[in-house]
Amino acid sequence: MKKIFKILLAVISILVVAVLMLYLFTNKFERKLNILDCEGIYYKGLFEKPKPGYLDFSENNAKVDIANCLCEKYIKNKDTTYKKEIIKLYDNIGLKWEKYEKPNINADTICKYRGQIFIQAFDL
Repeated sequence: MKKIFKILLAVISILVVAVLMLYLFTNKFERKLNILDCEGIYYKGLFEKPKPGYLDFSENNAKVDIANCLCEKYIKNKDTTYKKEIIKLYDNIGLKWEKYEKPNINADTICKYRGQIFIQAFDL
């Protein structure tokens, strides 16, 4: 009787570990990016890499959401902390167009044209 119980316990343990591993390797987990009081959410697996020939835009799209949020808050109160973060995001993910760069780019110009500078990308 003890031998059957030990075998049954081993089989159940193996099944539980297998289901847990399957969950960890196939599930996409919610990840959050926070800058000041703006938050962007995206989903990604623990060990996920983009497929060959494809790009993963989910994290950049979360940053675009944050940039739009920061611009909305900057337009309301013109706080310099928002301004600095907007400029950083523009340098990292914003589309750089010559017409916005002359003479110098500033947060007001970025926020005015944020719909053309911070663009959501789609996974194909």
